[in-house]
Amino acid sequence: MPVLLLTSFVSMSSHCVKYLLCYDIADPRRLRRVHRLVRDWGVPIQFSVFEIELKTLQLEKLLAELGKLIDTAEDKVTLYRLTPNQERICLGQPDQTDDLLFI
Repeated sequence: MPVLLLTSFVSMSSHCVKYLLCYDIADPRRLRRVHRLVRDWGVPIQFSVFEIELKTLQLEKLLAELGKLIDTAEDKVTLYRLTPNQERICLGQPDQTDDLLFI
């Protein structure tokens, strides 16, 4: 059973928080499953890096779903909370996230 450390991410408020989600999955089959799951929740920045915006309950649901897909002995999923005022700094080709609308 995977161990998930939710306490550092969970907030009692219902507003959205932006995260950078990164993963390193050892098995190709698990990698495809994790990628399909995460792409439904966020915007791909690189193949294994996504920007996601979630409310507390959505974060808990995503972490639970990821916990079912990964092997904690081999795989790693990390979320970095981004501050609301944090701006992107991009060298080279810009990210294609500014013109996306999530409904």
